[in-house]
Amino acid sequence: MYIIAILLILIFLGSPIGFSLMITASIAMYIEGIDLITVPIQMFSGTNSIVLLAIPMFILMGEIMSLSNISKSMIDLASSLVGWIRGGLAHVNVTTSMFMAEMSGSAVADAAVMSKVFVPQMKNKGYPAEFAASVTASSATLGIIIPPSIPMVLYGVSTNSSIKDLFIAGIFPGILLGVAFMVTNYIFAKKNNYPKDHKFSITEVLRTLTIAFFPLMIPIIVVGSLIMGLITPTEAAAVGVFLSSFFLLQDRKNLFSNVKIALTNTVKQTSVVMMIVAGSSVIGQFLANEQLPQQIAMSLSSLVDTPIILILVLNLFLLLLGMFLHASAAIIIVVPILLPIAALVGIDPIHFGVIVCLNLGIGQQTPPVASVLLTVCSTTNLKVNKVMSYSKWYILTMFVVLIIVTFVPWFSIWFK
Repeated sequence: MYIIAILLILIFLGSPIGFSLMITASIAMYIEGIDLITVPIQMFSGTNSIVLLAIPMFILMGEIMSLSNISKSMIDLASSLVGWIRGGLAHVNVTTSMFMAEMSGSAVADAAVMSKVFVPQMKNKGYPAEFAASVTASSATLGIIIPPSIPMVLYGVSTNSSIKDLFIAGIFPGILLGVAFMVTNYIFAKKNNYPKDHKFSITEVLRTLTIAFFPLMIPIIVVGSLIMGLITPTEAAAVGVFLSSFFLLQDRKNLFSNVKIALTNTVKQTSVVMMIVAGSSVIGQFLANEQLPQQIAMSLSSLVDTPIILILVLNLFLLLLGMFLHASAAIIIVVPILLPIAALVGIDPIHFGVIVCLNLGIGQQTPPVASVLLTVCSTTNLKVNKVMSYSKWYILTMFVVLIIVTFVPWFSIWFK
């Protein structure tokens, strides 16, 4: 177990997670007398996967769409659909995040874009800025549940699970979570008498739907083609980049700068993920040789003989893990260890993937890491403790949805 101690020490000292994994694996291999020449070989083999090409492609697709005028058309459509409900802008916020989640696959990216748009708008309409930030941060979590989801791609690669099935599995839980957020919004709106945005108009719905039709078709084509088995995940991501690039071409004046920004951000985000993948492939091989996952699974099964308790223990562990590790790192490091445990109680690997993503989505809202919450607070100059006074209720909402999805597998594997 010394390997876990070394890894935790390096992470808490501030070492990048990818490097922490490589250093830990190298030290462990040296102690065990394993030739270190295998480290670079394993790093290369771990990243030499055609499926992993989907990650930079989906990131680039999200960057392109965030730089184009697509977000405005999504906001207008969402406003026409739900803006008439009390607390209208809060519902528009959630609905827009559901639309944008279909395009980016990244909760942090959605949070960065949406916080600049919605927090000032909601503040001007009389909503507390902290409430607006909380809604924005919480709804951005939909980006790792609703397909295409980058964490689900990583889960699929880590567990040799079907990415197509994972994307299908995320649809209903994502919708359920979005509806649950809107219910929470409505409770706040009734309590504090937040305004309606406008009256419902079918004419306005049709007008905004016409404008947003082609942007909405991009994720439908990309995810739909993948689900139907017409193309692979990597090909689907490439199609998404190709289609979304047409919207970037509309702003010819800023075309060069937008392309530069999109490519730069994509390279930065991809390099972080790939370093984690490379490091995890080394440490994962070492753990597999030492049979640590199997040992942990057997130990837990001997200590906890009730499946329900074991499932709750897994959820609790993932919740705690999400508070200290980013979603990508947590999936790559821990899922290969936890999957045998989940198999002991008969949890389907696809269902478990959704459970993992939901847990880590909650972790994105809870300090000390709280990557999504901190992104929103950073872009809006708001204090985390004040935003948390509202966010705690949305975290509770996410926890309720997590319990439902955990114990009602139909939401995830209805298609099997």
